[in-house]
Amino acid sequence: MHRIGVPWLMLGMLAGAALFAQQNGGQLQTPPPPQVIKPKLTVANLAFTLNLINGVEIQGREVDAYLEVRKALNDALEGAQKANRANPTDEVTLELQLPVAQNLVTLMQRARITGADAERFKQVMDAIMGAAQQQAASGGQRR
Repeated sequence: MHRIGVPWLMLGMLAGAALFAQQNGGQLQTPPPPQVIKPKLTVANLAFTLNLINGVEIQGREVDAYLEVRKALNDALEGAQKANRANPTDEVTLELQLPVAQNLVTLMQRARITGADAERFKQVMDAIMGAAQQQAASGGQRR
């Protein structure tokens, strides 16, 4: 009985795939490109953010997300340095895919900060949230 059921199952799967292809004009569908937000931070705030997330305690299942966020911040800081934007007040525009930005916000919210860093923390969070709101208001257009 098991041998008889397998060909019917395979036939059903092939028929379903053919029907799907026919309904979609026989063309493969590509997923939409990820949304990108572009917060603007000073070099000092970028370095602060990188140092802040380096001190956050993470769990094993969060390693990949953490490394992705850290890489995005490191790349932006290195890009600023290569562009001779070493002045702490120079502005840098980050380009973060939405999931990376969400992970950054999550990591920042877990961080323990001193009162002296509260203003800088708020500036970074405001920049990220403002960029996300601007992206949403523009209809989620991609870059």
